Amino acid sequence: MTYNIMIVEDEPELISLYKMAIEEAGDYKVVESAVDGEEAIEKFKNTKKKIDLIIMDQRIPAKKGIEVTKEIMKIDPEVKVLFASADSLAKFEAKTLGVVGFLQKPFEMYMLTSIIREVLEPQKIISEEEIAIDRGQKYSLEPGYSYLIKEEKPFVAFDIFVDQVTHGNRGLCITRQHPSKVRVNYGLKRTPILWFSQTGAENSIDPSNISKLVHTIRNFVKENKGSVVLLDGVEYLKLQNDFNLVMKYLNMINDIIMAEEAKLILPVNPKTLTENEIAYMEREMKVFGEYGML
Repeated sequence: MTYNIMIVEDEPELISLYKMAIEEAGDYKVVESAVDGEEAIEKFKNTKKKIDLIIMDQRIPAKKGIEVTKEIMKIDPEVKVLFASADSLAKFEAKTLGVVGFLQKPFEMYMLTSIIREVLEPQKIISEEEIAIDRGQKYSLEPGYSYLIKEEKPFVAFDIFVDQVTHGNRGLCITRQHPSKVRVNYGLKRTPILWFSQTGAENSIDPSNISKLVHTIRNFVKENKGSVVLLDGVEYLKLQNDFNLVMKYLNMINDIIMAEEAKLILPVNPKTLTENEIAYMEREMKVFGEYGML
């Protein structure tokens, strides 16, 4: 499969440099480029090719990169945008739009191609059925729903997750706890576990890169119908990001769960959130334990 890339950059020399590095890095083809904001919007709107990723500069004529990204996302909300800019002040606003990354100029070309590879060809998560246990299932979760569990420590959430994966449901565990401890504490032998960490360790997800989290969950539930995802660490995500941004991505995940008939288990510590934040989450999800849900 060849991935189509568009470059929005006002320096033609940089366009040529990016194009050469990108096309030498893998099955990537730069199919469109633009040197100003208006041209970028027009070309994106009229191209006959599906654009998989846009490399976006902020300081471009006619319209700045942020404004161009907003317009393009109205045309295609699913498009992936990677900022490559010297304007560090644009980084926060770009993140709120849901861009897949922000590269601060100047940077080495390997950094650009590395992010492109990570975004377009994420590491495949090997899913295996957990070892079944010979006892009745304790909890019944309805496919297509996200379940909010309010508890200071995620003991109930893990109990539900283990119950699901040991009764025929493939699962993905994403947690702030180290995977080795999770396997020991909960007896998970085969279930893939990803760790919220900024160490760059294997099987880790940087909490500041929430778009990667969304892509990871989307890919997993698409490939594993009826699967269950445990997302433990919303409090840590909130520390690393603005809460409104976290909720924007949680809503995306919730939509994915509904569309793919999957199940999401979301434990939160009520002491770490405001009443309004909890109320917003309760409005978007089923609250576990209410209305007779077991």
